[in-house]
Order: sequence, then structure tokens, then C-alpha cells
Amino acid sequence: RLQPTATCLGKVVLQSLQSAVMPPNKLCDADGAATESCACGLISKPQEQTCSNKRMKQRKELHIAPMLNYSTREFRQLLRILSRRAVVWTEMVVDETVHHAPNLDEHLGYDAEQHPIVCQIGGNSPELCGGATAVALGRYGYDEVNLNIDCPSERVSGRREFGAVLMKKAELAADIVREMQSSATTVAATDANASAEVSIKCRIGVDDLDDLEFAADFIRALRPVCRRFYLHARKCVLDGLMNARQNRSVPPLNYPRVYELCRLFPDCDFWINGGIRTLEEAKLIAYGSNNVALGNIEKEEGSNGEHLHHQQQHSVPCDLCNMPHGSCIEPPLLAPANLRGCMMGRAAMDDPCLFHDVDRYYYGEKANPCKNRRDVLEKYCTYLEQRHPRRCCSDGENYCSICADVYRTAESREDEASTLEWPASTNDVQESTGCKTTKKPEKGKPKIASPIIGRCLKPVQGMFNGIPSSRVFRRVCDKLGQNATIRNCGPGYILRKAMQSVPPDILDREF
Repeated sequence: RLQPTATCLGKVVLQSLQSAVMPPNKLCDADGAATESCACGLISKPQEQTCSNKRMKQRKELHIAPMLNYSTREFRQLLRILSRRAVVWTEMVVDETVHHAPNLDEHLGYDAEQHPIVCQIGGNSPELCGGATAVALGRYGYDEVNLNIDCPSERVSGRREFGAVLMKKAELAADIVREMQSSATTVAATDANASAEVSIKCRIGVDDLDDLEFAADFIRALRPVCRRFYLHARKCVLDGLMNARQNRSVPPLNYPRVYELCRLFPDCDFWINGGIRTLEEAKLIAYGSNNVALGNIEKEEGSNGEHLHHQQQHSVPCDLCNMPHGSCIEPPLLAPANLRGCMMGRAAMDDPCLFHDVDRYYYGEKANPCKNRRDVLEKYCTYLEQRHPRRCCSDGENYCSICADVYRTAESREDEASTLEWPASTNDVQESTGCKTTKKPEKGKPKIASPIIGRCLKPVQGMFNGIPSSRVFRRVCDKLGQNATIRNCGPGYILRKAMQSVPPDILDREF
């Protein structure tokens, strides 16, 4: 174990972390197989990565919020297929995990095309969080590291005493961020390609401390060490009085408080999170309803006071917005200049295809990466086949008797038609999987674990949200994912088989 000191987390600590936690040129992939270099190219970081300096030139950003047990490497890749511009986040990684995990790539690994990407750290130790920052920025090349002061769960904010409870401990939070900034500065000084961005994600209130004065005092205390704040625009209730799900929906949203904080701290950058369900809503909030209505999103936003006059009659509880629990979600007339963008989370989980139009509609690109759901799923299948290759066949073989119906070429089909019996119907799940003809992996060859299959299929559960075929697709995914006889054919094969349950006209229907 590395024993961090309470003094400096500069070059010595960074080198110690790299050698103690991740030996050079020796990493393990998520399946446990040792590799000489990570699939995401993290041993030598790509020179042409989208760094935070380039991001700062963008007028507004759209972020995919970190979600525990959901913002996995596979989920981020699916969102990256849908949008080249949206900023993706890891799920929260605990500082102790970075220091003690035997396979760190399982927690921090990502693919090179997932830039821009933010790594979120959770913890209450300045030394450990500082060291985790050094690893995330120096070893892995993340574009930004974020400190979680948002999570309200009893396990995190209660027993572990980090997350949202740090809003009540502003001095400790400042010490943590100071160490993180110190580590980021040290990394940037030794690596010209490394980022030095450190940010905070927090609420606008906690328990009974729910007013503008408290939120302003908290930011004022952190402002000397941080100028980047992602604000979940509602308070949270701790001490187990509300669970994590309730804390995402019961406390009312208060967008006007975020706008006011933008006005009070013009030298800080803010992003707003909470309750944003559509790209239209995100654009209205980020650019202001007046600019969007007039098509002036390229025009410089108004001063940090001009957004207030049409918000004066909106307050929490808000009767005008007519939202549950008295939430106020009114967009600004003219967005504050330092409101840098929006963050969406649950929408990406429930309906990932909602983000197919991010690049064109939100960022102003000429076109989007994908035209229909088949295009998205085919690219995702290809990714899964590279990330988790088939382990059902011997070395030198491309397929087994089960997955041959998907992977064998036309020539192979003709050559093997006389020697193999194929299912009569590919629409029937039981017949098409050939459960009784499975070939067991060679002795000593690693298998594909069930959790990997579930993790890979989880992001696509909402791909057909609002379409009649959605239930059939989800049911087939679940059934095939639980079938141990086809597991070693890989998640890519299983998804391709599940796609056969969806009518072609739905797969090929343009977004």
C-alpha cells in the first residue's frame, strides 16, 4: 500500500502512485486478461486528444451527468457514438479505490475517442484526493477531474462522510480541492499534454441550509481554489430522511438561484444540472429563451444582470411553472455569460437516442454522427466485439457453431452448409441460439463473465423508448443475456441477435 504523506503530492507522489498502483507496460483489461498496453491507449496518451483548452473555446457545453452503476465505459461509448461533442463523465470513483485497487484500469480505463471526458472523484481526504487527481490527469489523461460534493446517499454522506455532507464542511472541502489543484498543477508542469482542470459538483443547499446566502457563502469559501462549479439546482436532505432517488426528485428545483449565483460570481463558470429532460430545454437554459427564439445563439450573452427582470416573479415554490413540489425551471431570458452549459443524466439512461441530435441542434454542427438506430447499434456492436472478443472458439477460428449464423462469411456458409445443421428460424430465440450445440471454451481459456454481459447490454435498454418494439427488444436482451450457453460468444453477438427481434423498418427509420 502507498502511504500518502500530508505534505506534498508533487512529482514524488505521482511517480509512487504510478509505480505502486499501475506498473508500466503491464495493465489488465476489464475481463482480467493481462495486456501490454491498454485498449484505450492510456500507456502513451494520444497526442491529438480533445483537451480542456479546446473545450474552453466552445460557447456552451452539454454534459452527460455521472450516474453510479450506469456511467460505465460501455455507456460512455454508446453516448460517444451518438454525439462527438457532448462531454461524458465517469461514475464517481472513491479516492481510496484509486490508491488500493489491484486493477485500476477497471475503474479509470476509457477509450481514446471518449474525449472530452471528466473523471469524478469522491472522498474526504485531501491527500488521497490529491493523489487520485495526479493519477487521473497524469496517468490516464482525463480532460478534467471533478470533486463530488453532490451525492446524498446515506452510505456516502453518512457513514463515509463525503459527498453532499461536505457542503456543511466548507473548510475541509477547500483543503481537498487545494490538494487536487496542487496535484493538477504538478502534472501539467511535467506533461505538456495534460490538463490542469479541477472542478466541483455540488447542490445549492443541504437540509435546512437552503437559501441563496448559504449557497453563496459556500462558493465564496471555495472560490480561492476553484472557479468551476456544476450545480445540481436543488437542495438535498441527509441523515437518511430521504433516499438517493427521493433526493433527485422531491426537493424542488430552483433555477433562479443558479442564475443569481452566476451574477454574484462573474469570475466563476457554472453548469446547471437537474430536471432537464430534452435538448430543447437544455438549449433554452444555456442560451436564454430570447436568443433561442431569435436564433442568436452565436451572439454574446447579455450581462449577468439582464436575465433577472423576467425572472423576478418566479420563486420557489413556483406557481407559474406548475411543476411538482413547487419547482421553478424557468429559463433565463438572456443567459448569464458565465453559465457555461447544462448537464443531463436520467434522460440519457431512459432514452439515449434523445442525444442523436446533440451535435447539430445544440452545438451547431452540419450533421450528426448517426442517422438511425441500426447505425448506432451496429457501431456499438463493433465496439463490443473489439472490447470483449469472442471466447467460444479455438485460436484461429472466427466463430463457433452458435455464432456462425452471424459471423461466418457468405463463402463459408456455402462450404459448411453440408456439414452443419443451422436453426430453421432466426426469429425464434431458443432455436437461433443453438443452446444444445455450444462448444465449451478450451481448458484454461478465460470466460466472459455474466456481469460483463449485463453491463454491455444495460446502456441499450432504452434504445427504442416510445416505440412499440421496445418491450420485445428489452425482453430478448434479458433472455439472451441470461443464457449461459451463448455467453462466450460475446455481448456483441448477443446484441446482434437481439436486433433481429426489431422490425427492419424501425431499425432503419431516420431519427
